[in-house]
Amino acid sequence: MKKSLLLGIVSLAVGVASSYGQGFVVLDNYNFPGGLITYGANVPQNGVSGAFGSNGTGILGGWTVGLYWSLSTGLSDSAGNALPGAGLSLGVGNAANGATVPDAFSSTAVAGQFFAGNPFNVPGSASGQTVSLEVIAYDSAAASYASAAFRGHSAVFTIVTQSGTAPIPTANVGPLFTTFSVTPVPEPTTIALAGLGGLSLLLFRRKQA
Repeated sequence: MKKSLLLGIVSLAVGVASSYGQGFVVLDNYNFPGGLITYGANVPQNGVSGAFGSNGTGILGGWTVGLYWSLSTGLSDSAGNALPGAGLSLGVGNAANGATVPDAFSSTAVAGQFFAGNPFNVPGSASGQTVSLEVIAYDSAAASYASAAFRGHSAVFTIVTQSGTAPIPTANVGPLFTTFSVTPVPEPTTIALAGLGGLSLLLFRRKQA
């Protein structure tokens, strides 16, 4: 009986220790100096249709913010609207586990800022570990960043995780990423035509030579 009770206490302690030892970050730039998410040229204010947002100003309602992560450091990937670079994985989940902010503006009422409200557990990370992240934003009408018509992501940056106990004062992304814009994603046909145009120009130059 005593042995069983002791084993139970040890198992509980190990479980609690491993839970507190996991690494978390917070998808939050609200009231932090640092990066904003802004409109690029010719982007609807709500990410769908209608009036364009003012180029270079913070995004308003209609935008989802999320993140990509990696346990590796030393990664290099510039800001843009392509899929994040190799080695980065999408933070899977929703607002409940801090992986996304479904409508950034409604969480803060400040243009270009966002606040997930819950910490995100970076898979496989330990508290105090340095990991790589990219902040992403895309129109909320899309099912995902990959399928969005308007989107953007920050350059890759590193952050030190903390345990999941509240508060988490230093694992916020706000001071660490630089401002980036959401921009229109070219349709595949546009990309294909641009490629054909470039090929034709190359062949024409070779003929002249």
